[in-house]
Amino acid sequence: MTVRAIKGNLILPDRVVENGILVIEGEIIKEVRENRPAGDISSRGIKALDDYTGRWVSPGLMDVHLHGALGHEVMEAGVAGLREIAAHQAACGVTAFFPTTLTAPMEKVLEAIRAVREAAALDLPSEIAGIHLEGPYVSLKRKGAQDPKYVREIQETDLKILREALGPLKTLITVAPETGLNVRFIQTMVEMGWVVSIGHSDATYDEAQAAISAGASHATHLFNAWREFHHREPGGLGAVLDSDRVFAELIADGIHVHPSFIRLAVFRKGSGRVCLITDSLKAAGLPDGTYDWGEMQIVLKGAEVRLKESGVLAGSVLHLNQAVRNVINWTGLPVPAAVRMASLTPAESVGLGNRSGSLEAGKLANVAVYDSNFETLATYLRGKKVYPERE
Repeated sequence: MTVRAIKGNLILPDRVVENGILVIEGEIIKEVRENRPAGDISSRGIKALDDYTGRWVSPGLMDVHLHGALGHEVMEAGVAGLREIAAHQAACGVTAFFPTTLTAPMEKVLEAIRAVREAAALDLPSEIAGIHLEGPYVSLKRKGAQDPKYVREIQETDLKILREALGPLKTLITVAPETGLNVRFIQTMVEMGWVVSIGHSDATYDEAQAAISAGASHATHLFNAWREFHHREPGGLGAVLDSDRVFAELIADGIHVHPSFIRLAVFRKGSGRVCLITDSLKAAGLPDGTYDWGEMQIVLKGAEVRLKESGVLAGSVLHLNQAVRNVINWTGLPVPAAVRMASLTPAESVGLGNRSGSLEAGKLANVAVYDSNFETLATYLRGKKVYPERE
């Protein structure tokens, strides 16, 4: 079995090991070691040393909410497009992601699920670790950029159809609990193994608390498409900020959420309950312009993406490594805490923290290497380099 080592400033969950050595055996991290002389490394049977002295060596990042990149969209239901999206993720140091659907007719959602399942079985440069169903079970009032024509309440028959289509695929699903009888289905979805996320919701504080009590443990892009925060009725935002069990997504691009509210969420919830996401659309990685987006059109100008017809914010073109850099700059948190929010915390939020998300012995050797500005230098998936060139 191939044994290799990566040397650099190792970002562990609670500290940085400067010029430490990450020993990888096959697909697994074998050992995290303090710096040793080169002769000692070779004596342990290590065939290759990738030396990134002075650079950040981070766990591979995980994005549990993204729709597309480089002109490709999850709802296109194409394996080739998902492969291109995965390549874009690898270039950002993302080694696992959840392709995310949109509110659409059920047949279109099922087509997307089939494509994601097919792509998840392939050798991609970034692993498809699951799927995020964002809609159609959202609030019309808080639909955001979701297509209102297809917003609906949960039906019991829907769950049966989706369960069969999803199979063993790890599933995160966004639900507005106050809409129709949606809250009554949360416990059933949790029992099926799905992670239920409150989002695109006009829920009151009590309605959101009822959803959390029923098993909802995630919050979709906190502050975006939520009832306004008010000191006499804090709404779902207050319920999520109050709960120590709920993981909260944040789009840290400085457009969707003001840095002051990023600080509010991060310092209230802690790095162990905040998941940095991109919510990136097909325009990510593309120049300014107008692009088709399902039955609608989006306009990219600079770092903002908006619906052409209404001007509503419609996702981002953020890269997850940029989100880490932004959070460090806006909060002053130490690097391990900021990186945790884009690696171990999202992995834990979907039940995958036991195998990925941190540089620890026994976990998958998913690694990202960054310069001092968190620009990607290299990405490794299961011990093999996938960026800038695949081994």
